[in-house]
Amino acid sequence: MTQPVPSRDSETPRLSKTTLQDVARDAGVSAMTVSRVVNEQPGVKPSTRRHVEGVIKRLGYRPNIVARGLKASHSNTLGLLVPDVTNPYFPSLVRGAEDVAFEAGYTLLLHNVIEDREREAAALTMFEERRVDGVIVCSPRLPEDRLYDHLARHASAVVVNRRAPADLAGSVRVDHEVGARLAARHLLDHGHQTIAVLAGPKESSAGVERLEGIRAELGLDGLEIPGERIVSCPPTMEGGAAAARDLLERVPNVDAVLCFNDLVATGTLLTARQKGLSVPYDLSVVGYDDIAYARMFSPALTTLRVPTYDIGAHAMRMLLSRMNGEQRTISIVVQPELIIRESTRMRPSSTLLPTS
Repeated sequence: MTQPVPSRDSETPRLSKTTLQDVARDAGVSAMTVSRVVNEQPGVKPSTRRHVEGVIKRLGYRPNIVARGLKASHSNTLGLLVPDVTNPYFPSLVRGAEDVAFEAGYTLLLHNVIEDREREAAALTMFEERRVDGVIVCSPRLPEDRLYDHLARHASAVVVNRRAPADLAGSVRVDHEVGARLAARHLLDHGHQTIAVLAGPKESSAGVERLEGIRAELGLDGLEIPGERIVSCPPTMEGGAAAARDLLERVPNVDAVLCFNDLVATGTLLTARQKGLSVPYDLSVVGYDDIAYARMFSPALTTLRVPTYDIGAHAMRMLLSRMNGEQRTISIVVQPELIIRESTRMRPSSTLLPTS
């Protein structure tokens, strides 16, 4: 005889709808007693606690964590906002923040805003509506007035790669001006005179700081960087390729390019190859961030190394401290490190000739 085929519904486990009152009724105790057991509070005899825990397990009761958090004025969740999760810079940063949050018993809500200001504002509003206990905002693109207005509506906040008033948010950032000066000095010492900059998004404060550093370092050698050699672009490989194409068509005598990040530098390498330029013999290229693939590019990329995991961990520890009413004015500034690889070289005209 053919056995009936169980329906899909009969095979699929359903979320338990058991309530705290159901547990109390089955265990023969008050709802208050069950609540004390669930929240690991005192005032329950060991034998009663064991009995209630057994009923909870048998009925499959799961406490409503959100509702419990609302009653306690906290949700045990934290918000983390990043501009583009596909950018290799951010996964390690997220991991650093997540590891610290997990150890502290918090759940992390991640929101990817894909370099869109309005999505960034909407994400901050969503975090507010979800009553997260604190937020970390990485590389925000919102202008100061809008960003500060959103930060003021959160009990605790930290921004990464951006300055903020200490009463609104803590700050963890890279010393971008120093990093840019290191990169510019490297090119100057290698005889480069016609240096260009692919500066990233116009709304990026990091990009602005780096441009200031580049101008300051070039100024030490009596050089300037005209506007025609500065191109804003999306912080992506495609954005870098398009910006490099525009730059090299307008200013073909450029001998070095400082890029907003390693993705932009990758796009520059592709464009140089398409135009028949050899890197580094015809054109030196410098990236920023030292993502995992930077050493695998051809040629391997000279870049600024940034400890992204540490930045995420620093930001999360700072957020937890601010939530506890500590370190209200502290900021952390991380120093980048110049990593010299194969995409830069000494200009032939600057090579010292032996003396007779």
